[in-house]
Amino acid sequence: MQNAQAGRVLGLIAGVFGGIVVLAALRGGFDFAKHETDMLHLVDLVLRLEGGAKLHEDVMTPLGLWGLLPFVVLKEAGLGLGAALKWGQILVAGLLLLPTVWVAVSRFRTVPLALAFGAVVLFLAAGMVYGGDDVKLSLSMHYNRWAWAVVFLPLALVILPAERENALADGAVIGAAMAALVLIKATYFVAFAPAVVLGLLLRRQGRVIVISAAVGLGLLGLQTLVSGFGFWQAYLADLLAVARSPVRPAPGQGWAQVMLSPAYAAGTLLAVGSVLWLRGRLKDEPAGLILAVLLPGAIYVSYQNFGNDPLWLLLWGLVLFVLAQGQEKRRSLGLMGALALAFVAAPTINIAMSPLRHILQPQAAFEPLMARHPDLRGVSVRFERPLGTYALDAEDRVCTLAGGSVAHMRAMAARLESAGLGGQPTYVAGLFNTLWLYGDFEPLTDGAPWYYGGLPGIENARLFVLPECSFKPEFKALVMEEIAARGIVLEPIYQDDLLAAFRVQLPK
Repeated sequence: MQNAQAGRVLGLIAGVFGGIVVLAALRGGFDFAKHETDMLHLVDLVLRLEGGAKLHEDVMTPLGLWGLLPFVVLKEAGLGLGAALKWGQILVAGLLLLPTVWVAVSRFRTVPLALAFGAVVLFLAAGMVYGGDDVKLSLSMHYNRWAWAVVFLPLALVILPAERENALADGAVIGAAMAALVLIKATYFVAFAPAVVLGLLLRRQGRVIVISAAVGLGLLGLQTLVSGFGFWQAYLADLLAVARSPVRPAPGQGWAQVMLSPAYAAGTLLAVGSVLWLRGRLKDEPAGLILAVLLPGAIYVSYQNFGNDPLWLLLWGLVLFVLAQGQEKRRSLGLMGALALAFVAAPTINIAMSPLRHILQPQAAFEPLMARHPDLRGVSVRFERPLGTYALDAEDRVCTLAGGSVAHMRAMAARLESAGLGGQPTYVAGLFNTLWLYGDFEPLTDGAPWYYGGLPGIENARLFVLPECSFKPEFKALVMEEIAARGIVLEPIYQDDLLAAFRVQLPK
């Protein structure tokens, strides 16, 4: 790519970023329309960190610190909670802007392809929906989008041959990106590191390997200086606890379904076919082998993510377009690239259109998620009375919370406060533990805002709450089994139609 073309790419990608910024500025705060429990989970983590809690050491979660830090920094800088969440996404897109431009001009051979790559990365970073085909907005699972945006940078650098050589720039981008993956969502690092390392080795990029290792380890070392070695010990403990937990090994379809079910088989077979084409027709080009190693990791990440969107097909399709450039015999490769993009069009369009949809939502439909943070708003009708369901043929009459999670949490907080049980750290049995956001309760030290198994934080709880209804009644049962196994005594102190409350007595 010539300098003039590179300048055009810079201007165009910067224009995309500018458009995202303008759309974000046209509406104050953030309005979401689904996944209230996930939003409460995010808010819980952000407000705990703003209040001085240390991730992993004081709060149990498998999510990495850098997946929350932009929100926390902006909240501490004085922005409202909704504004901090929205502009935190823009901040991430801004941090990725220059690395994205470098990858685009050094690997993507034409201006349209370079622009497409840049737009993909920026919209993944700044989108307001996880993907899927449901147009309602939410920042649920934002860390998955961020990790896709970040990992596309090193993958493109190692898969595609360089149009511009600069070992320092390549190494800096690869090292920083891989370090970021460790501290956003470690699954992505584990899944894609083999392809990145293999790509560097096959392309004989010794200097890039050294530079990327130095940059990556340097950033992780800087995090260690700030947080201490205890941070890493606690982070690893959280990751291992979740990996060993039977509660939530994957939030969607099974591994085989994500790979070969009717919804995903076309993308998988296309990927395998393109690898075979590259290995058969372009034996001297290592891209085929790198893609072959990348594919299992890509499918595994999709399996791990809610919704199971195969967003890896975005990069796959663009890569095939680049490799097909300028060769008549490679037209079939370009066709496969077009098909790859078509297979992932629905979630891609949903993400790309989300900043525009945010400003078009009717403001009258929203109300604050929490009175203390009026610029973070959800759909009013979804905050109304909680809805519970019972199986008609069940003897135990277990209640499943079917909707109204915000109203449910508000009501439980109000009942407990009216009974004089506020002002103390509380363990709530069930899927999520965000009672402190709605009443005079202390956040539970060492607790988990989202349940992954075990009894995290129970030793710091003075009050134990057993809701009548839960999104996951089986989680309540697991908690009670753990309580019995550890010899913890629960002294009943309050009960009504909504919940039962107990005083926690730990075994001596």
